[in-house]
Amino acid sequence: MKSKLHSADQLVFESDWLASNPFFYNDISGFGSENVNDVISSSPTVEFHAEGFVNYLQCGFSVLGQTPIKNVKFLPPCTKLYKNINNELSFADTSKETLHKWFDFRLSENDTIDLIRSRVQEWEASLPSDQYIVLPLSGGYDSRLLLWCLRDKSRVRAFTYGISRNQARSIETVYAKALAKHFNIEWKHILIGDYHNYIPQWYEEFGISTHAHGMYHIEFYQKIREQIGGTHAFLSGIIGDIWAGSLNQKTITNSNCLQVLCHNHSINASSIHLKLVSDSNLKNRFWTDNRDALSDIRYQTIAAMRLKIILLSYLMRIPQRFVFNSWSPFLDIDIAMAMLNLPSQRRFKRIWQTDFFVKEGLDLENQHLRGSSYNSLNRTALKNISLSPLDERILSSVFDSEYVRFINKHVRSTGFNRAKARLLSTRKLGKCLRLMGIKDLNIEAYYAYLCLKPVEMLLLRGAI
Repeated sequence: MKSKLHSADQLVFESDWLASNPFFYNDISGFGSENVNDVISSSPTVEFHAEGFVNYLQCGFSVLGQTPIKNVKFLPPCTKLYKNINNELSFADTSKETLHKWFDFRLSENDTIDLIRSRVQEWEASLPSDQYIVLPLSGGYDSRLLLWCLRDKSRVRAFTYGISRNQARSIETVYAKALAKHFNIEWKHILIGDYHNYIPQWYEEFGISTHAHGMYHIEFYQKIREQIGGTHAFLSGIIGDIWAGSLNQKTITNSNCLQVLCHNHSINASSIHLKLVSDSNLKNRFWTDNRDALSDIRYQTIAAMRLKIILLSYLMRIPQRFVFNSWSPFLDIDIAMAMLNLPSQRRFKRIWQTDFFVKEGLDLENQHLRGSSYNSLNRTALKNISLSPLDERILSSVFDSEYVRFINKHVRSTGFNRAKARLLSTRKLGKCLRLMGIKDLNIEAYYAYLCLKPVEMLLLRGAI
C-alpha cells in the first residue's frame, strides 16, 4: 500500500458521504469489488483479523473498515481509492470537508418536505415513460411520504409483506391497503416466510461482510419479479426514519459503547467463544477520533448509519439484484441534514411528520384501522423451513464447540419454543418472566446462527 498519491494513479472507486454502496478491497493483492467475495484470496487457508471478527460478531456486521478477514477491508465514507500499475493502493479522504459543508444546512419543516418532493419528482421525470415505479409500501411514514411525493400515481406498482403470524392482518398490510385505496394505486400483498431457502443467494451477494439477515427481501423481490417483468424503477425509503427522528441519543462514554451505537436490535453473536485473541485498536481509534463529536445527536446519528451501512446497503442492493433501478432521496446529504437539523422537540417521535400527515388526511394511526404489530416473521420462517445444523467440525477451528452445539440445539422451531415466545411477548407477563431470568433461547440461537452461517460457508469453501 502506498502512502502518497501520484497523478498517474487510476481512480478505482469513490464512496459517497455514507459509503452507501460498499466497496471492498484486498490491501495485499490490490483487488477491489462491490462484492466482498471477489477480493477474498482463493487460498484454502483463511487468515482472520481478530478484532474485525470480534466486531462482526458483536455488531452483526463488519464495521470500521475491516471485515473478519485479515487483508479484506472496505472504503470509509467520502474516500477515493486509487491504484497504480503495480496494484499498489492509495487513498484520498474528503470526509471532514464534505460533512462540514452541509452540517448546518437548515430548512423549515415545509421547505424540507418540499425539497423531498421536488427531488422525488425530478427523479420521476428522469425515468423512461414506459417504466413502472416499484414501491415497497409498508404503510410507515417513509413509504407513505414517498407515495405522496410522486406526481403520477398511475405509474406506481406497490407491494407489501406482513410481519405478523396472519400476514394479511399485519399492521403494515392494513396500512398499505388503506393507502392504496386512498391514492387509487395498484397494490398487492406478498406472502413470505420461506426465505431460509435463500441463504446461498444471500452469501453469494454479501459473503462474510454481514450476517445472513435479509433473505426475506430476496424472497419478497423474487415474488415481485414473478408478477412484473421488464426493467423498472425502484423507490426506497432507506433510513428516512433515522434522519426524521426515530433514533434517541445514546450516552457514549468509551470505545466499548460501539455495539450500542450500531443499533443491531440484538441480531448478533457472542464473541466470548471465539478462539482468537483480539486487541481493540480499531475501536480505540474510532473513539479517539470521534469522542467529542459523538455528543452531538446529529453526528451520532450519522456515525451510527455509517457504521451500519454494510448491512443497510442490502435495501438497495437486493432490488438491484432483480434488475430494479433503485434510488432513494434519503441518501442525499442535503435532505438528510435538513431533516437532522429540524428542532429537536419537533423531531422527537417524528412529531413534525405526524402533523404533516394529519394535515394531508394521511394520519392512518388515528383512523381506527386494526392490525397486529407483533413481529413473528422469523418464527414463521423457522417453522416453515428448518435450518440445517451448523457444521461443528468446520467451525471448531475458530469457535468453542459447545457454543456451536448450543446454537444447533436451541435454533430448532418447536411448539414449546413458540409458546414460550408468545408468553415472553405479552407486556406484563413477559416482563415478569424476564425478571425471573427466563430467556428466549430460540431467538438468541437464531441470531447467532445468522452470524455464524456465513463463517461456516467461507470455511467450507476452503475445505472443498
